[in-house]
Amino acid sequence: MIKNISISTFVNIIFALAFLSIFVTFTIFVNYDKQKHELTLQNRYELIAENILITFQNNPTVEILLSLYKKFQVSPIEDKDEKLEIIKNAQELTITQNYLGTYRVYKYNDIYYIYVQQYGYNVMLKDSANHRYNMAFIVLGFIVSILTFLILYEILMKKLKPLKMLNKQIIEFSQGNKDIKLNYTSTDEVGTIAKNFNEAINIINNQSKSKDLFMRNMMHELKTPITKAMFIAETLEDDKTRENLQRAFKRMDDIIKELATVEKLTSKNTMIYKEKTNFMNIYKKTLEIMMINPQNIEANIDNFNFEVDTYMMSIVLKNLIDNAIKFSSDKKAVINANKNFIEIISLGKPLKNDLSHYTEAFCQEEKRSEGFGLGLYIVKTIVNLHKYKLEHKYEDGRNYFIINMTK
Repeated sequence: MIKNISISTFVNIIFALAFLSIFVTFTIFVNYDKQKHELTLQNRYELIAENILITFQNNPTVEILLSLYKKFQVSPIEDKDEKLEIIKNAQELTITQNYLGTYRVYKYNDIYYIYVQQYGYNVMLKDSANHRYNMAFIVLGFIVSILTFLILYEILMKKLKPLKMLNKQIIEFSQGNKDIKLNYTSTDEVGTIAKNFNEAINIINNQSKSKDLFMRNMMHELKTPITKAMFIAETLEDDKTRENLQRAFKRMDDIIKELATVEKLTSKNTMIYKEKTNFMNIYKKTLEIMMINPQNIEANIDNFNFEVDTYMMSIVLKNLIDNAIKFSSDKKAVINANKNFIEIISLGKPLKNDLSHYTEAFCQEEKRSEGFGLGLYIVKTIVNLHKYKLEHKYEDGRNYFIINMTK
């Protein structure tokens, strides 16, 4: 799963988890520090109460008590009404009773009070020291940590930004923009990738230009001799020889036409000219191009409207139907068509390889021997240009070539 996540998404996830970890850590620390603060106060008041109770046992003078109060930074509450108000309304934090006596700790209006009781004595002491829990330093530390965290995140995202741009430009190149150039001059790893990719683009473009020039020259040089040869073949008296030569020259002429179509489809200026039409118009044009007996085709067409390049889509149907009839055991083909798919069916043996093997332009010698040639490559290319999908399946002794038009 992690392998399928983009780098930027992965970084965002890591930083989000880090931010959450910081927040949780600070929350735990604050809770721990508060408990520690409360424990410190509890120990303080326990020490004060025990010292007061011990002093009470020795019948202390006022001077001794005042000295003790000063030592522990507490002051006695003399007013009885104030005492009652505190006891009645304050929050009682602890109550402790031992052999020396009893003491309670109250909290009232954010001030702590200690109420010490012993037989014959009782006193309520106000804690004069400031023991409020101060979160200022903790909050400051949290803010500094978050700011540092955000600065690091921004720096990292700026370093990743060129990588995103590089990926975007690579996608544009893969979609046919061969004139693209990656403008990134940094000497870091991304800069090295950009430099190497620019060099690869130049090599590919030079090879593409050489290939296009070669194909155009070859088609031009072969077209005229083949036309002349076909004309001469028609003058031969031997019927068998004439038919064999005409068939051979016709096949050569078909290959040149296929090469011309391939050259057009692979050109960087390739465009399809979509127009609103219906499938029956495409089908009729296909039959005109093929010049075959319609009785060899069983058509089950639920006519529908769509936007396609009429000429290109006619070539697709022509190649699929031509292959279906040529390689079927009964020399017939079935075409089913509706708004979701176009299906060409023929009786015969299954393909020896996956469909992708046959949609590459003459990559394997055995493909030519099977007779598919450039036909399926052209079909696949045109189908892709229309944002459709070419699929194949084999069921019940039949090959199904399907143009899936669902988005």
